[in-house]
Amino acid sequence: MRLMPFAAILTIAFAAGCAAPEQAKDTVAADASATPASDPGPAGRPMGKIGADQVGKVSPVPAFKGFGEHWGIEIQATGEMSHKVELTWGSGSEKASGTVDYKGQPADAPGSLIVLSGELATKQGAKPMVVEISRKDCTDDGDGAHQHSVQVTVDGLPQMRGCGDLAMY
Repeated sequence: MRLMPFAAILTIAFAAGCAAPEQAKDTVAADASATPASDPGPAGRPMGKIGADQVGKVSPVPAFKGFGEHWGIEIQATGEMSHKVELTWGSGSEKASGTVDYKGQPADAPGSLIVLSGELATKQGAKPMVVEISRKDCTDDGDGAHQHSVQVTVDGLPQMRGCGDLAMY
């Protein structure tokens, strides 16, 4: 007879022990949400925040490689609309990295044009940068066929035009 109350106490203690971690999870989630979302990110923008016009949008550029005479560019998506850029020019003697964002289709642009804009960190400091990718057949100097043409404009550098390809996933 004495085992019955002991079994009931043991069952209640076990049930209470199982519920404690769930309560701890709620406490951790509440503590994590106490961190302000307005802490500035690397670009001075609040981390994790996007404009209302960007909700549910994804950049059409997951990855891109382009090149022209004496220059090359590699673009890699780092988030929904942000990208890391590596630009090489001067026959490979100059290299710089930067970030560009896809801000949607320009109102007056053809549907085949993708525009990314941001900054390139050069030896002379940060320079405004615009990358325009057009979906049209392009043939490089070696007669290689590519699906896109690319134009890169960096403040203070000659405009770069060439061919490239989007990554296909």
